[in-house]
Amino acid sequence: SSNEIINKVKFGIQGGSTSGIGWKVNNSMVVNYMSAHDNHTLWDKLLLSNPDNSEAERVAMNRLGAGILMISKGMPFIHAGEEMLRTKNGDENSYKSSDAINNIDWEALNKDNVYQTMLYYKGLIEMRKAYNIFYSGAIAISYKAIGNNGAMAIHYTDNASARKAIVILNPTNSNITYDLTGNWTLIANGSQAGSSEIASATGTVTVNPIELQVYVNH
Repeated sequence: SSNEIINKVKFGIQGGSTSGIGWKVNNSMVVNYMSAHDNHTLWDKLLLSNPDNSEAERVAMNRLGAGILMISKGMPFIHAGEEMLRTKNGDENSYKSSDAINNIDWEALNKDNVYQTMLYYKGLIEMRKAYNIFYSGAIAISYKAIGNNGAMAIHYTDNASARKAIVILNPTNSNITYDLTGNWTLIANGSQAGSSEIASATGTVTVNPIELQVYVNH
């Protein structure tokens, strides 16, 4: 059910420190990932699960998932080539497949959407390194549902330093809005990410379909 999926996402964001899906671990020992060398690549999974969506929408899904990994406690694990929309042409068990299937196609970076997605992953890694509020074990995390389709605002609070962050997740196909209290700095959205300011924000913000927005206070 959708609630089970939402609980699993929260479980990963929390670093496994809260139960709700039948088990838990301590001290942010969860390894969060979307794809690995086993089974389908992430891009092939998206092709199988969302065949009627546009390529742009599948790219947005890829980026949204990567963003969730990078705002989660625990260890993010990225399958080599995931940031390049790597495909194995639908081969889900390639341990004995040819190099044509298993090699990383570096020429794919010549495609603009692939190159931009690689830069997006790079920016997310830069963001995570710059703001330990997303992975420190001492951070308090709370959630506010936005509607009933899985969209949510995640509030991070570092009680020691008063640093805060808000991540708004919109996995739906419609715009959502959220009211920010106070002044915030946008450092990631669906098209770019990093450690520097994209925009200043206060009041009501709009989050596009299949998009994540990350705000911090300084």
